[in-house]
Amino acid sequence: MSSEKIQSSQDCRAWIVAGSKKRQDFRVGTEFERILIDPQGSPLSYDGKLGIRAVLEELARRSGWTPITEGSAIIGLQGQNASITLEPAGQFELSGAPLRTVSEMKAELDAHLELVDAVVHDLGGRALYTGINPADRPQQAPHMPKARYGIMRQWMPKVGGRGLDMMHLTCTVQANLDFTDAQDAMELLRAGFLVTPVLIALFANSPWRYGVDTKMASSRADLWLDVDPARCDLGAMAFDPSATVDDYVNWALDVPMYFVLHKDAQGQKVYRPAERHGATFGDFMREGDRGRAATEDDWALHLSTLFPDVRLKQFIELRGADTVPPQWLPAFPMLSLALLDDPQARKQVMELLRDGDSRIDRSALRAAACKEGLDGRVASLALRELATECLKIAKTTLSRRKQSFGPDPAADQCLEILEQLVSGTRQPLWQIQRDVLSGGANLWKLADSLS
Repeated sequence: MSSEKIQSSQDCRAWIVAGSKKRQDFRVGTEFERILIDPQGSPLSYDGKLGIRAVLEELARRSGWTPITEGSAIIGLQGQNASITLEPAGQFELSGAPLRTVSEMKAELDAHLELVDAVVHDLGGRALYTGINPADRPQQAPHMPKARYGIMRQWMPKVGGRGLDMMHLTCTVQANLDFTDAQDAMELLRAGFLVTPVLIALFANSPWRYGVDTKMASSRADLWLDVDPARCDLGAMAFDPSATVDDYVNWALDVPMYFVLHKDAQGQKVYRPAERHGATFGDFMREGDRGRAATEDDWALHLSTLFPDVRLKQFIELRGADTVPPQWLPAFPMLSLALLDDPQARKQVMELLRDGDSRIDRSALRAAACKEGLDGRVASLALRELATECLKIAKTTLSRRKQSFGPDPAADQCLEILEQLVSGTRQPLWQIQRDVLSGGANLWKLADSLS
């Protein structure tokens, strides 16, 4: 992190492009969240014998990872190249190390899951892998002791109808991809938006919300449409072949800030709402905040509070998928890697999804994925057919990668899961969840079915 002052849009652009890497140095990072529950099926609160604090403290003891604290509260753990953090209602997130092969990613995930599951089991709980808490409303959710979330809770109801749902109920799996330069970053961003409906459909795992069937495959992906349009919607830029990093920077500069990180009288970092309500990062850069100038750290923090399906920082984040059970988790970075990281595959994917064709209603295709999963269709674009072709491209990419990196058995296993799903020989996760919950099961039993 850097305290270097940032004074212009060109400084902001330069910070993003500084993330560029040579292709031989590319890695893929995986992040995922899940809900930790008690035997009654309720998400764990922060305190108590079976609480998030107890889980983190025991994990720190067993793993040797360094506690991350805010005031006197432990709010995460830092490993050598990975971290555990908490979402607003205690959703437990692993941000994994940047790795080259899917087998390396799977090994990291397996080690993490084995450790966390052992701790949670010993305390009397378990993990639930679903894109949204299917039973509760946000008002019922526990709150984690992180000041930034308190500020966001005040903000969300003013800008959309589902922001508190997003904060307290949802879980995702995410892949982070590298780029070579500014042009490559924007092509990767656009390709990510093009393929997002396919990813939503493949990994859809959130049919219930508030204890009822929404009749959707991914209600989590659907609710993002009513969170905060100013920070979630890139508009036409998302699919514009002429869009540049400068366009993304200018969009980000015009988004209001949630908060600014200051220091209190004791020198401790504290989050405070922007001095002027509604101030954008561009305003902060020009005017400062409580006498402090904007820095690169502030810009990085602000970019992390923007929520499009595909996000640009010093790498590209693919954020459109519901979280999925453990054996499925590596499939998301596998597919992201196989479709978008490889230039030849990316070109094929963009052609398949008709890059640059302004006649296609991209919003409608995304909505179809949310509602019907792989059975969704808009005009001549059928999601199951698109997914089938994407998996063919991925299979070819994985074969090419073996020539450079050797066998990658986990990638082959993940591809097989998705091929079975698309062919209809494996039941969609949203259908499994719908069947279990329609039968009257609680979240503890649902966790059994999705493990």
